[in-house]
Amino acid sequence: MTSGEFIRALQLHSFEYGVPELCLSDLGSSLVAGANIITDFLNDPETQNFFEEQGVRPLKFEQYFKGHHPLGGLVEVCVKMVRQLLHCSIKKNVLQYRDFEFVVSQTIHLVNRRPIAFSEGLRDTSDDVIPDPITPEKLIHGLDLISLNLIPAMQPLPTSNDPDWSLNTDPIDTIRTSYEKLKKVRTHLIETYNAEFLNNLMSQAVNDKSRYKPVTHKKLQVGDIVLIKEENCKPTNFPLAVVKDVKTNVLDEVTDAVLLKGKNREMVRRHVTSLIPILTRKEMSQSNIKTLTDHISVNTTDPTANLGEDKPQNKERPKRKAALQSMQKTRGMISDI
Repeated sequence: MTSGEFIRALQLHSFEYGVPELCLSDLGSSLVAGANIITDFLNDPETQNFFEEQGVRPLKFEQYFKGHHPLGGLVEVCVKMVRQLLHCSIKKNVLQYRDFEFVVSQTIHLVNRRPIAFSEGLRDTSDDVIPDPITPEKLIHGLDLISLNLIPAMQPLPTSNDPDWSLNTDPIDTIRTSYEKLKKVRTHLIETYNAEFLNNLMSQAVNDKSRYKPVTHKKLQVGDIVLIKEENCKPTNFPLAVVKDVKTNVLDEVTDAVLLKGKNREMVRRHVTSLIPILTRKEMSQSNIKTLTDHISVNTTDPTANLGEDKPQNKERPKRKAALQSMQKTRGMISDI
């Protein structure tokens, strides 16, 4: 939770996997501060010359826009799974440090095999296509690792009603005794993973018929007017903003937007999932602006002041003062673009 711990963790990661070219994160204060420290440190001229001589791309940090939850949600889910598996497996057993390290390593191994996405073959409607799950293990190592138990004393013993019965495959009883607690914890870990997590994953994969069908959305464009979703804020109080710039991915889908808030004129960055489209630039033509001007010029203090004596009274309800003020602010924002 501190910048120092983030830098230390990234250093340990580079020892095992090498220095990455791109590091993605959310807008956590400790992550942003740590990234700035590393970036300033690597901007030394000697370090840059070393990168150029070795043909190495310098480390680059990027933060996801606020409101982008898939990356952070995935990480938090993995952390939650590790915590719950450790809690359910260890229970009240007191382990030595090396035994606890063993349980943590196996827990991480199980969590890294959790499917997080499926390959494009899943979208094929033919029946002979089997979806290929993408796991953190594949992203890290590039393949599925083969996992086997290599410790004979860790194998669960067959149950027997005879208290004097014992398996004579291991002549050293002290080894079996030293692994007794760890074997019990490992058994709880496997039972919890197979009984709870695998069933939840299978139910999540089949509970929605159209979960994996491609969905098309209208692209957000520069000049569109949107509402920004804010935490702990009622929808009626969501701030209004104008799109100033958009960011697209490799599929030409808009993922992020740079916005100009209408109230305090602040430039903010948000993910599209936290935006509510209100009005597009194309919809707001010159004729619509003229119509808004006509409505805004109406006297809002007296609804009958703008009705002539010889003209029949309009059957439509007069627009509320708040609605007219909203149209006036919208027109003002459009004219500033």
